Amino acid sequence: MKQWLVMTAAVAAGAVQADEAAVRAAVQGLVPGATIESIKPSAMKDVLEVVVNGEVVYVAADGSHLLQGRLYDTKQRSDLTAGTENGLRRDVLSKVGDERRIRFAAADEKHRITIFTDVDCGYCRKLHQQMSAINAAGITVDYLMFPRAGQPSASFDKAAFVWCAVDQQDALTASMLNGELAADQRKSCTHPVADTMKLGQRLAKLGTPTIIASDGSVLGGYLEPAQLAQRLASVQEVPSRP
Repeated sequence: MKQWLVMTAAVAAGAVQADEAAVRAAVQGLVPGATIESIKPSAMKDVLEVVVNGEVVYVAADGSHLLQGRLYDTKQRSDLTAGTENGLRRDVLSKVGDERRIRFAAADEKHRITIFTDVDCGYCRKLHQQMSAINAAGITVDYLMFPRAGQPSASFDKAAFVWCAVDQQDALTASMLNGELAADQRKSCTHPVADTMKLGQRLAKLGTPTIIASDGSVLGGYLEPAQLAQRLASVQEVPSRP
């Protein structure tokens, strides 16, 4: 009996490896040079969940078909694809240290969110104007700079100036509210703007602002403070890194 179980496990492992090989070949055939980040069984029989270049797709175990779309659990009425996407965002953001964030901390923190922002974005400015109300609701904001115009651009330069300023919070607020950064704040330094811009290209599909909760879920773009607090009330907070 024990020998039969060992043989069965070995056959199953071989089948999984064969499925992965077929899936890899299928994906690489459709998207040459694609980075396959993970392959694992999905909730659907004979279908594997594959993360390709940060995107979730579903591939038949024999590699014959590929589906790009949402997978739902009809009994639980839940979006299984969203669960995977949230986990991917959460894992990526967990590796972004404080040295790449500009934080506006709540005195009595109940929630912490990450916002990809652009100093030249109208809705980013509108959101930042309500920072006092956001913090008062117990929401700490971590900004990651995402100049949508790319590099080189005036927006990228402004983001770099904000980062290099003596007081990053004051400089960001001045840029957001006044549209200009004081001359005495314009300094040069080594900054992470190019890195956070790449993160934004991957995670901020809504453009700017994109608000992401601690569980990796995207709450939306611009939200009024009350709306933001309401959305966060249904989020199960994930402890922040020490």
